[in-house]
Amino acid sequence: DGSLSFLEGTVFPHTCDSIQRLSDVWRINTKFNFHLDVVLPVKLTTDSARDYMKDVMKKFRRDLEKAMGVTITDEKLAASVKLYNAIRAKLKEIYELRSSAPGAISGADMYAVIKAGMMMDRADFLAALEKLAAEVKEKAAQAGGKAPKRVMLAGGICNHPNFYGIIEEYGAAVVWDELCTGTRSFEGAIAESAPAVDAIAKRYLDDSVCPAKHNGNTARADNLLALVKEKKAQGVLFIYLKFCDPQCFDYPYMKEALDKAGVPSMLYEVEEQPQAEGQIRTRFETFIDML
Repeated sequence: DGSLSFLEGTVFPHTCDSIQRLSDVWRINTKFNFHLDVVLPVKLTTDSARDYMKDVMKKFRRDLEKAMGVTITDEKLAASVKLYNAIRAKLKEIYELRSSAPGAISGADMYAVIKAGMMMDRADFLAALEKLAAEVKEKAAQAGGKAPKRVMLAGGICNHPNFYGIIEEYGAAVVWDELCTGTRSFEGAIAESAPAVDAIAKRYLDDSVCPAKHNGNTARADNLLALVKEKKAQGVLFIYLKFCDPQCFDYPYMKEALDKAGVPSMLYEVEEQPQAEGQIRTRFETFIDML
């Protein structure tokens, strides 16, 4: 409808089937100057997958240079790696502060920060994060009162900020997550000593595994249990977008792993528009009471 007319073009990383088909829909129905697909490997544990990922990144660099009419130099890439590493480190610092003192920043505000980071200029975002981190650190040092129950979110996206407010209203707090719109977006630094393209490829391969990828049969459950223990979470709330098959395939064995470890959990499926707030409140209150 023209509301994205400021874009030069689009890039789709192929992860799950839904994204691949969405890429087809965009390519057929939009009129941007270019449309690029970055076809990522599915199995991440082999030498051939590592070689393939490096080649994908190198091809993407060439394709983007051609599409944009620019030269992406090694120097520019190295500078970008440092900037992104600084952003990720600062986001993790704020997350760690919230984990140790949940009242230092609300869940809804943290959600807003992550979302802003998907849209803002990188340098402006880093400057804002540095200021925010100092404020959150000061609030964390002054934190007191009754400690809330500690909840961890797991899944793909949590695009409903009111969820955090309801959880906090019932005496709990989200102290960590393994969401795509959360820690997945900033976990793992890119090695600054290695060639930039190779280092970027390695970061994707070594990152906590996405449900649309394969890195061993128990990788996601092992990672989830380690985070629960490290962050002292008392329960896990799975937030799944309805009909997201990769997430749903993983859920049974992840729940089983939590059950064996004695960690309570609950699955809540969401659509683009959430259910009536009364239903959400009832389920969240019941789960928090159970903790």
